[in-house]
Amino acid sequence: MSTVEEILNAAKTLPPEDQAELKRRLDLLDNDRAETTTKEQTRDLHERIHRALYEAGLVKAAAPPPRRPRKRSPPIKIRGKPLSETIIEDRR
Repeated sequence: MSTVEEILNAAKTLPPEDQAELKRRLDLLDNDRAETTTKEQTRDLHERIHRALYEAGLVKAAAPPPRRPRKRSPPIKIRGKPLSETIIEDRR
C-alpha cells in the first residue's frame, strides 16, 4: 500500500471534527501553494515584458520588480472619543 493510501485510510478513521480540521489545513496548504505560484508567474511576466521592451529599445533600463503590498495592522481600540475628533479639537 502506498503512503497516500495509508494517509487516506488514517483520515477516514478520524472523528468528524478532526476530519474537518484536516480538510481546513489541506485547503490552506493548497491556497498557499496557489498564491505562491501566482506571485511567481506575475514576477516572471513582468521580467519578460521589461526584457522585451529593453531589447526593442523602448526603455533604457529594466524597471525594478513591483513592490509587494504592505499588510495593514488592525486598528488600535481606544476609549473615549475617536482620535480624529481629539486631534481636530487640539488644533483649534
